[in-house]
Amino acid sequence: MQNHPRPVMISVAPNGARVRTTDHPLVPVSPAAIAATVAECMRAGASIAHLHARAPDGSPTHDIEIFREIVAHVREQADIVLQLSLGTRGFTADQAVEPLALSPEMVSLPLRLDGPNPADAKATIRAMAQKVTASSAVAEMSVYDEAMLDTALELVDEGDVLGPLCFGLVLGEPTSFEAGARKLMDLVARLPTNAHWWCLKGGRYQLELRALSIALGGHVRIGFEDSVLDFDGREQAPDNAYLVRRMVQLCNALGRPVATAGQTRAMLGL
Repeated sequence: MQNHPRPVMISVAPNGARVRTTDHPLVPVSPAAIAATVAECMRAGASIAHLHARAPDGSPTHDIEIFREIVAHVREQADIVLQLSLGTRGFTADQAVEPLALSPEMVSLPLRLDGPNPADAKATIRAMAQKVTASSAVAEMSVYDEAMLDTALELVDEGDVLGPLCFGLVLGEPTSFEAGARKLMDLVARLPTNAHWWCLKGGRYQLELRALSIALGGHVRIGFEDSVLDFDGREQAPDNAYLVRRMVQLCNALGRPVATAGQTRAMLGL
């Protein structure tokens, strides 16, 4: 741990786009509920909130007015770093980038788009990245596999994404802890020097792989978007803040401090 003294930036993803209250009764949907959850998670130790907007019926939306209401409610209750989702599933690229109008500090940038023409998809991703860079928001590039990391590194090499470089490493459902650890370490080995990266993980081995991430000098994301289950994978977690508190305990056990929102802004140059 002595080689990694920098604080751990704990990101909380409390609602996602598709987790419903039928999955867990405390999935926050309304702007007021999202803000209350974010404030509780910040008090528990989170310094970044990764947020999706929901329509009144709970479905995902990129309605700029709903995002605006979420941001206003959160800002009233928590001085946390806001990361707004630019996810494209079910939306056009133009709809996905609408939250940039709210001048967020961070956004999540998708690196894979559905469609029959890979060249068109890559051009669309590049155009989205350029809009993010022009907005001055810090992009966290969502990486699921080696091919998506190739795309991310191309964007960096071509100047479409500027520093500080941030990567969200999505580990999916590995067949074993060893497979998940190998995937994580292979991805981390290819990241640019001094890049920030977060482990995103639901399902099995999520506690062990987050512990490995902390030990490697990375950061972690937690929350109902990734899993509504406790780390044993059998029972539901009480709420999002509980998961954050468990991460704080893990960081303490592994000898790394937890970043405040102010320290996170300093590390990301916000």
